[in-house]
Parts: sequence; C-alpha cells; structure tokens
Amino acid sequence: MKAPFRLGLISFLIISAFPAYAADEAAETTTTETAATETSAAPEPNGQVNLDAVRVRARRAPSKLGEAKTKREELDENLVQDVRDMVRYDPAVSIVEGGRGSTNGFAIRGVDKDRVAINVDGLAQAESRSSGGFQELFGAYGNFNANRNAAELENISAVSIRKGADSITSGSGALGGAVEYTTKSPRDVVDADNPLYVGVKGGYTGRNGEKMGSTDVAAYFKGFDARFVYTRRHGHETESNNDGQDHNVRFENDNVYNPQTNNTGYFGSAGRFRSQPDPQSYKGKSTLFKLGYHFNDYNYLYYTYEDKREDRITNELSNLLVADWQGNVGVDYRKRNDITYLKRTGIAYENQLLSGPWDKLTVSYDKQKIQMSTFTWDVPTDMTARGINSEIYQTFRRLNQDTKQFSAKADKSLELGNVAWSMSYGGGINKNTNTNDHYTVFVNVFDPTFEKSSRATQEFLLEAESKKKHVFWNNSFNINNFRIGAGIRHDWVDNKTLPNEDFINAMRQKGLDDAKAKFGATSYALSFDWRFAPGWTLLTKYSTGFRAPTTDEMWFTFPHPDMTVLANTNLKAEKAHNYELGISNRGDWGNFLLSGFHTRYKDFIDFAYLGQRSGEQWNYNTQQWESRGYSAPTWQNVNRDEATINGVELSGDWNLDSVGLPRGFFMNWSASYLKGKAKHEDGRKTPINALAPFGAVVGLGYVQPENRWSLRTNLSYTSRKKPKDTIHNDDDQNNPWPYARHGNNYFLVDLLGHYMIGKNVTIRGGIFNLFDKKYYTWDSLRSIREFGTVNRVDDCNTGNGPQHASCSHIGIQRFAAPGRSYGLTIEAKF
Repeated sequence: MKAPFRLGLISFLIISAFPAYAADEAAETTTTETAATETSAAPEPNGQVNLDAVRVRARRAPSKLGEAKTKREELDENLVQDVRDMVRYDPAVSIVEGGRGSTNGFAIRGVDKDRVAINVDGLAQAESRSSGGFQELFGAYGNFNANRNAAELENISAVSIRKGADSITSGSGALGGAVEYTTKSPRDVVDADNPLYVGVKGGYTGRNGEKMGSTDVAAYFKGFDARFVYTRRHGHETESNNDGQDHNVRFENDNVYNPQTNNTGYFGSAGRFRSQPDPQSYKGKSTLFKLGYHFNDYNYLYYTYEDKREDRITNELSNLLVADWQGNVGVDYRKRNDITYLKRTGIAYENQLLSGPWDKLTVSYDKQKIQMSTFTWDVPTDMTARGINSEIYQTFRRLNQDTKQFSAKADKSLELGNVAWSMSYGGGINKNTNTNDHYTVFVNVFDPTFEKSSRATQEFLLEAESKKKHVFWNNSFNINNFRIGAGIRHDWVDNKTLPNEDFINAMRQKGLDDAKAKFGATSYALSFDWRFAPGWTLLTKYSTGFRAPTTDEMWFTFPHPDMTVLANTNLKAEKAHNYELGISNRGDWGNFLLSGFHTRYKDFIDFAYLGQRSGEQWNYNTQQWESRGYSAPTWQNVNRDEATINGVELSGDWNLDSVGLPRGFFMNWSASYLKGKAKHEDGRKTPINALAPFGAVVGLGYVQPENRWSLRTNLSYTSRKKPKDTIHNDDDQNNPWPYARHGNNYFLVDLLGHYMIGKNVTIRGGIFNLFDKKYYTWDSLRSIREFGTVNRVDDCNTGNGPQHASCSHIGIQRFAAPGRSYGLTIEAKF
C-alpha cells in the first residue's frame, strides 16, 4: 500500500524572523479585552447601579510549526501512564526501546536518543552515554543501564514536544527536536481564595499489570503555598501478543581469547530463544515537593525537591550463557535489577516590575543527581546439590551524572504604536560530571549480603566533566496581520577527563589522562507568519540545532588484545538546519495545520570500522607504552555521515456541531510522512533506520456539554517499515536490517471514555487494541541485538556464516506488541 502523502517540492519563502518560544508563552494564554470600563453614575429608581456591558473576546493560541503542547487534562483523558502512552497518538514521535522494559529517549525526524533533548523545568536529563562503541560492546551483554531516565508523569502539569532543530531553547542535543516537561506548581491549584486542594488517584494498566496510586495535596496560608505529590507504581513485564514456541540453542567452538593464558580457548554458549518476554517485576516511587512564599504580588520565592526511583528485576531466561567446550553451563539464568534514581533540589526567585528592563525575571539554581545502575546475579544450576554453600557471582555497575545549573531569564513586552514587541533574554551556567561505580564479588546465594570473595573494583570507563554556558535573546513582533520574530543563542561547551584511581592501567591510551575539548555554537531561529485572510495563516520557520559530542564519544577506549576502540579527540559537533512551511486555519468550526519540512543534518557521529591496525598498548609489568606487535580489528567514533529528511505533517480538530450534529461531537486527526537518506563519505546514499514509517490517527467522539461523561474512539494506522528503507549497518550498506521483514501494516482501534460521579470523582477507562491485532512496532524490531547475550533471537548463523534470508528468527515473537488490554483510573479532587 502506498502512503497517501508524498512530499513534493517545498517553495521556501525568504524567512526574516522566527517566534521565540519563550517570548510567545504569554500569547498562548486566553486573554480578555473590555469594550467599556466605565460604570454608569446614574442609579435606577430602585437604587441599583446599572453597569455598562462588558464585551469579552477570547484570543486563540497561535499555531506553531512543529510544536504540540499537552496539558494535564489531556494526559488524564488519554490514560497516560508512561512515555509510550504519551506519544501513542502522535505518529511523528516514537519511543526508543532500551531493553528489559526500559526506554532510551525519543525518536523525532530521523534521529533519536541523545539527538533529542529532554528537559524538566529547563533542567537537562541524563545522556544515554551513547558512544557507539559503548552501546555495541557492552549494551549487547546487558550489564549496564545505559538508557535515558524517564520523568514521572504524575508530577507533570504540561509537556511540549518540539519537532525539528531546537537549540535556540534547549541548547546541545536538540538536533531533531526537544521534549520539555513542566512540573506541577502550587499556584496551579491554590491561592488566597482557594487555600486547599486534595487529589487522590488510582489506576490499573492491563498490558503490564501495573497498579498506580498517587496523592496530590496543595495549600495556601498567609503568603506561603506548598504542593506535595507522591506516586507509587508496581507491575510486571509488558505482555506480547503471540503464539510462538521456545527453542533451546547451543553454540559450540566459539573461539574466545583468554588474557590470563595469552591464547584462545574453545568455549560455547547455551540458552533459550523464548517466545514470551522474560519474567519481570518492577516498582517505582516518586516524590515532588514545592514550597513557596509570596512576599507580595510581585515577588515570589520557591523551593523544589524531587526524587524518583524505579527498580526492574528481570529473570533473563532468554540469556545466552557461557558454556564449556562440551556445551555445559554452570548457571540456569541471569537475574538483573536495573535501578534508575533521580534526585534534584532547586530554588528559584521571580520578580515582576510595572516598568523597567523586564516584566518578569526568573532566577534559579538547581542540583540534580541521576544514577543508572544494574545489579547482575548468575544463578547456579547446582544450588540444591551445594546447599547453603552455593555462591552467586554478583556484578554491580553504576553510571552517575551529577548536574549543577544556574539560569536567569527575563521577559519584556512593549507596545510601539501598532507593533507589539515581546522579548526574552538571559543565560545560564551548567556543570555536569560523569562518574562510575563498579564491583564484582561472589556472595552467598542464601544471604547475598555475605561476600565470599574480595571485591574487584577496577573500571574501564573514563570519568569526565562538562561545563556549559549560554546566552540568548529572543524577539517576537506582531504587526497587524504579520508575526515576525528572531532569536539567537550562543553556547560554550568545555569537556575534560577526570583522574580515576580505579581505572585499569592496561586500558589506558596516550593523551587521555588530562584530555580537554572545547566547542562553541551559535543557534538561530527565524520565522515570518502572515494572516492573509480571516482565520487563515501562512507560517514559515527556519531553525538550527547542534549536539556537542558526549565525553564517552570522544574518549571511550577499549584496547582489548582481540580488538581495539580508539578515542577520537578531534570529533566535531553535529549540526542541523530545519526549514518549514505551513498553512493553518482557525475558526468556530475547529482548526487544522498542514506543514512540510526539510531538515539537513551534518557531521553525524558514527562508530566506524577502521580495519586491521597495529598500535601501542600499556604494559602493566614495565609500566610503559610499547608496540602491540600485531594488528587487530579497530573501531573509532568519527564524523562521517550527512542526512536529509523531508516530511509532511497534518493535524487538526473539528467541532461537529458546525455541521448540525449536537454540541459535544468532535473529530480530530494527525498524520506524518517522512522520507530521507544518509550520505556517506564515498557519496553513497542509504536509508535511515531511525525514520518512523507513515502513520495516521483519527479520533471521533462525544463530550457531554457539561463534561459529565464522554466516549471516543481513536483509529490508528501505521505502515510497515519496508526492508528497502532500512540498512543493516554502516559497514554493511548493501543489506537491510534483517528483522524488518517481520513488520506489517497494522490498524488499531482504541475506545476511551470517562464518567463523573458528582463534581469531585472521575472514572476513566479505555480498551486498547480492541480487535486484538498482532503486530510489531518498528522501534521494537530495530532494538533486537545481533550478537551478545541479551535481546537475542535465532539468526540461523553457523559459526561466522551469513544469516539465512529465510530464517524464521525463532524468539522474535516476544518482541510482538501487546494484544487487547484495558486501562482504568479513578480520581477524586477536592
């Protein structure tokens, strides 16, 4: 089936300005204007004073290209419990699967992971440590939790997803877009007239058996206000909709280098390609607390505390375990606990002036600690025979990312004749430190706190520090039927390695003990919008983005005797240029926005194979550098790829009472079609795996005019990712991604609704995948590993031979999406 949208030639207008997002925030709110403000001084005969009529006129929020803002109410209506739910009905955005139920950021416009910025209250969230070498070498064995942390959505009052290069607001990392979360504030629900708010919410999600409970309390007293949100979750693995069978597997005669004996040994691996996801239990808890004081109507000081912890315990029954040359393994399975922990504290001050250099000034300081950890246990086969003497080999690996950030932002609006000028300006300083914790030890199986060996604490990951500074100035001008804007921002990024006494000496490479790198980037945002007819607006946009290399991409090194990963101190920042053109219409009937875009990416960082190379290695015995004496396969992160993405997006809402149906009936829609190629050093162009296939969503429903109840259905269509639109990898450009052929077109139907009991209690429910469709999402298929021990399926390989084109890939069934599932929430607000 051909996709119904094709991107033709886009005629780009000469762009003279771009609306600065921060400066336009005020324009998004509904405003009122009074047509007459004087009261009549003449009383009526009965003594009452007759007031002149006050005419209220609402101003709709202006359309913005590539931006969608979702408020708390819509998150509740769609039964959003995680980030997958959050983008369920946005075909232009998808979630990167991170393994064992975790996620690794967002995919927008052909890029993903660290190329899409994620911020909470302006504070950048953790990087995925996504050195290509790190992911390829260690991600395949599952001992690290190298994903990006996800926000607790019950703490969120609104989320904005910006598609397209967006470094003007988000700095480094916003290459393909940005996700901006805003947390709940006491000012959202309490003030002097409404001093108390209590919310209690419980929910159930069927696809993973998750049970959720959240308490939300806010109060105001004599200038003080506070809000406390506490949420707990627990559930199990996400179920897959399949009828596959398990398959036991044994690989013998795998040639493995043994550094202790300086020769190779013939070992193997054994395990099971499971059709069902590995058993998992998870639990999470989150706390958000805000305390503020209003000195007066113009000065407000507040403190923020947030923490979140999630534990995912997985029995990796599908793991391929090391076996001896006869195929015998000494453990039954691996058990892992992936822990994600976040803690942040911050203080902010807001000042408003009736006249002066700003209307509103916000100054804030935040500290944030994010820890991504993994405990691993090998569960032995002979526990019964050995009894209380059984031992477990335990591994603990933790990635720490600590951030300190100061920022200042001022907003100012001016009226200059018939020109309304809004601006925002400010800057910030950020210090981020990446450190590691690591140990291995044997523990007693019946008392894991009893350690039966000494801890090994040596590490093979460098530690590093990154300092960032930025200044910005955004402007927006409204002149009659035109909206013009211009924004500029400059970022300075300074990276350096840190000393680490636990770093393995033999893993060192020259020049990395005190390596430094500096980057600078100027980002621009321009646009010109023209309201050429009542309700009709032509919109144009140009924006740029950049991403400085992560410290791991620059300095990750792995000089193993069998192979080598070289550091690259000369990496350049990735860049993006985004052009968009759109047309929108707004009226009493509803609204729609049709847009096309063209994005160019440059200097993509890729993990490249350099061939067989000799080099130097650190001799631990002589404590000197010496020639390796032989050549070995060598990889390195390099700047080598460019990419061009074209796309069309459509969105809109229709109030169906405009065509005679009862008030409350509505229809909405969204669709996205992307096409693009990556250009390599030799000029060859190849497909881009991160590009999402065509998708469209149509919603039909009814909301009772007083919002007592509602019922709606969402119809979603997603086309398959064709194998010809994929690539195996940059070192094998002639073949497609092997698992792409399991994808298919799929059409889903969801039913959602709510009912209010009284004025305080709301019940919401949903049936998802109503017709129990069996399908694979593209993001699940592209997450499958081809080597290593985790996320494996049968590749039909014999030794190092090629994969059979007709391979059934036994075990792929566990990557199937959930079947029919149910969701329910009950919420009371007082």
